[in-house]
Amino acid sequence: MTRKGGRPYKSDSQTKSQHIIETASRLFARQGYAATSVEQVVAACGVGKDTVYRRFPSKLALFEGVVEHARLRTQAHFQTTMAAQTGDVMEQLRAVARWLLTVNLDPTLIAFKRIAFSEALVIGQSVANKTDDPIMDRLLGLLREAQKTGELARGDILFLAAHLLNCIAIGPTIEAMLGRTTYASTRAQNAYFEKAWTLFLNGARPR
Repeated sequence: MTRKGGRPYKSDSQTKSQHIIETASRLFARQGYAATSVEQVVAACGVGKDTVYRRFPSKLALFEGVVEHARLRTQAHFQTTMAAQTGDVMEQLRAVARWLLTVNLDPTLIAFKRIAFSEALVIGQSVANKTDDPIMDRLLGLLREAQKTGELARGDILFLAAHLLNCIAIGPTIEAMLGRTTYASTRAQNAYFEKAWTLFLNGARPR
């Protein structure tokens, strides 16, 4: 739908932008950054070249849009997941930790991490400069609360968060980035998580 004079309605413009982003996401995830061109995205979208370039003037700008879309979608998924949690602070912290393992093994996000790692000189820090991180804010808030209630030992909260992330997500993420399928199944993730969560608690509980 368009207005008089041929200008599209805002909703139509947003729909096109969403379509371009989703198409580009699939191509970047499947082919990588270097092998994906804006022309390929144009062809796959079935829209005019000018339609894409008006929104994303370069391939880097398009990739930044893809990463931002993934970031916002991940945050929305986190908010939905945590809204369903009604337990005490440790139950909520455990839910966050399990969610972190799942999301860090998402195949599309793994593909984007590979791009960020392999194309660091090309994309620089442009896709990593977001200062707002409601997921980390929630994690830090729960860790502080657990310290206040005596469930976790007092200490540097950022170090404690890093300890949790290293116990829960870093190893499996590296495995996935290397193309291994060790933790591809939910059963494998659950088995790993139980051991990793125990390891975190053993290092973080008051002595």
